[in-house]
Amino acid sequence: MKYGFMAGCALSSSNPKQIGLIIEYLKKYYPDLAIIQGCCGKPTRMIGQEQLFQKRFSRLTEQVQLANIDELIVACQGCIKTMTIQNQFPTSSLWVKMAELGLPQELIGKAERSDVVFSVQDSCPTKEITEIHQAVRYLLEQLGYQVAKNRLTGKNTLCCGMGGMCGVSNPELAKDFAEKRVQDFKTDHIVTYCASCTSAMILGGGQAWHLLDLIFGEVIHKSDKTPTHPLDNPLRAWKNRYQSKRIVTKA
Repeated sequence: MKYGFMAGCALSSSNPKQIGLIIEYLKKYYPDLAIIQGCCGKPTRMIGQEQLFQKRFSRLTEQVQLANIDELIVACQGCIKTMTIQNQFPTSSLWVKMAELGLPQELIGKAERSDVVFSVQDSCPTKEITEIHQAVRYLLEQLGYQVAKNRLTGKNTLCCGMGGMCGVSNPELAKDFAEKRVQDFKTDHIVTYCASCTSAMILGGGQAWHLLDLIFGEVIHKSDKTPTHPLDNPLRAWKNRYQSKRIVTKA
């Protein structure tokens, strides 16, 4: 099989360096990995522009076909849901794939001495996909982090506040919901596997990190504070997306 990888818009706008590290990781297992830098079109569907959505998704489908990809590995939960509904090509979750392949040996147990207990914000687009929830927690366990059990997670998770383009159409409501979501958790530290969720949890007053921050970054401790998220600054986000494109082009 020939595998492809697609990070999605939000992650590409958040951390270009991590895009490069994911590609490097996957290429150890799939040397002929194809990289897709594109948008699934979901935002257009969310605001009711179905015709434009179909046009954009058709363009993505053409990219996948031209690259002769048999299975596309996807990091974005919104993308996975959209691709599953459209059912034009096989997809798999990056987190499930990483759990199956295993973390690099040097990363296993690196956070065993961390004093942080993380709550997990599960993304609502994939709230019914239990294997993703299990894979995320397995990766956290492999890293050595402690994870709290919260009632509103997994299949019972709630939106971070950014769903349905609310962050754009009604920022005040999105912020209110983000604050409520942060208060739902038993711990002050939150880990997500969605860039938009990470941004929302920080907006809501939480100390939040993306799973890739924990995998490829420094060990997190209770005293660590999260900086302003790139998605809160449109210019910074677009600059990151451009840098991600350069990394993808060179890969």
